[in-house]
Amino acid sequence: MRLPFLCFLLLLSLNSCIEILDDISFNADGSGKLNYTINLSSSKLKINSILALDSLDGQKVPDKEDIKDKIAAVITTLMNQDGISAVALTEDYENYVFKLSLSFRDINALMSGVEVALNSSNITSEESAIDSTWISWDGASLNRRIPDLNSFKFGKVKEEDEALVKSGKYTSISRFEYPVDSIENPFAVLSKNNKAVMLRGSLFDVLQDPSIMGNRISVKPPDY
Repeated sequence: MRLPFLCFLLLLSLNSCIEILDDISFNADGSGKLNYTINLSSSKLKINSILALDSLDGQKVPDKEDIKDKIAAVITTLMNQDGISAVALTEDYENYVFKLSLSFRDINALMSGVEVALNSSNITSEESAIDSTWISWDGASLNRRIPDLNSFKFGKVKEEDEALVKSGKYTSISRFEYPVDSIENPFAVLSKNNKAVMLRGSLFDVLQDPSIMGNRISVKPPDY
């Protein structure tokens, strides 16, 4: 999915070891909660060295205050969206671990809120339109995918950094109140209680082909 709150850090051309986790829970009434984490702790030395520069590859390097201001603006936009509530962000600038959580009234509120926040953030490239249909949920069937991460304004992976990026992971978790009936992606893993599905891939592979994280999940609501 296209969440912008920490992608601004990636503007530093950090082709490094990154762990990304998106975790969405769905309630029976269509509401839910999103948790989104970006963990750059394995690359904190590299981040600090880059932040100490004035520019990198001809681009101005923002300082921590610039980054904090940018993130705060996006969070404020999210807080002001109809159907979005309980927006909270935990920022750890010692280890560069950032966690966003929010609640949504329904799937349309989530899609709309994310779209507005991204459009206001100026993080995606000018030629890349925001896709507001990255997820759909009708109470029985979930379709979700993540965006083409190359649409964000950060550079291509440098050859010397490929090994680091290949060690990074993107993990997607979907949680439900009802048992899962079917899963389309063969690489997805079903939890022991049959109510959560996890899909994990190499960040490098996801950068090359975001479709590998796509999934269709059906659940079995109770019969009334």
